[in-house]
Amino acid sequence: MKRIALFFMVCLMACCAYAQSSSQQNRWKTIRQDETVTISYDTKITTDSHGQHIVWVRAVYHTSDWQNYFAQQIGSRTPVAETRTKAMYDADYNYVMVRQVRCYNKGGKMMYDSGDDRSAGWGVVNAADPVGIVGEYLAPSRY
Repeated sequence: MKRIALFFMVCLMACCAYAQSSSQQNRWKTIRQDETVTISYDTKITTDSHGQHIVWVRAVYHTSDWQNYFAQQIGSRTPVAETRTKAMYDADYNYVMVRQVRCYNKGGKMMYDSGDDRSAGWGVVNAADPVGIVGEYLAPSRY
């Protein structure tokens, strides 16, 4: 009887672990993918009391040119395979403020974290970078 109970407990723990890892993977919604970069955002968007949306934007770089460019930006010799940017958008996704940037290597190890900071100020959302692409994607229809 103890063996059966132990077997079911192990099965339950395995199912819970799979469900948790699956939900972590499914939280990122890919909105653009090409030979250079895959852009996605965390679907767990938070909105503060001022109506500003806080969204994590992920960019996975597929070319060594881009990986080395970002490595140079943070003063590293190790290529940056992925960046995650904490972006704060206004209520209508017209303006954005980059609050935090994290860089990761190919193994998923964090190489750099800028820390949460609001000193960059607000800028207009445009499709020139991953943060702008996500902002335009999430914006209510602009007629």
